[in-house]
Amino acid sequence: MNNVHGGEEMLRTLTTLIRGQAAAQEEGLRDRHAILLIDQKIREAEAQMKAAKATLAAMIQRERAERRQLDQVEARACDLLGRAREALHGGRDDLAAEAAEAVAQLENEARVRREALGRAETSDAGEKLWP
Repeated sequence: MNNVHGGEEMLRTLTTLIRGQAAAQEEGLRDRHAILLIDQKIREAEAQMKAAKATLAAMIQRERAERRQLDQVEARACDLLGRAREALHGGRDDLAAEAAEAVAQLENEARVRREALGRAETSDAGEKLWP
């Protein structure tokens, strides 16, 4: 009986060892997959960050270009307004009328550009900023 009892004890010990080994392998497998998952998440986050930086850089460039164009339009309107005054003082009503019409068009363009800049400044990060 002692021999049978010892065999059962040995069997339980082996079973426990096998279960322990299986649990250790399962835990190791889980750990390896967790590291792979974390690495993948890091790669995805880096790609998203790179895309966000590129989008931000493009938005900044567009805003600067829009500001430069607005400055140019305003300068042309100011110049034409001065020429229109000179034409009026010189008795050239025809030239003054043409200049006034051109100034009105430039003022409309400047208004549209100011509105675009205003939208860009107040838009949330996820919104489309430029039409």
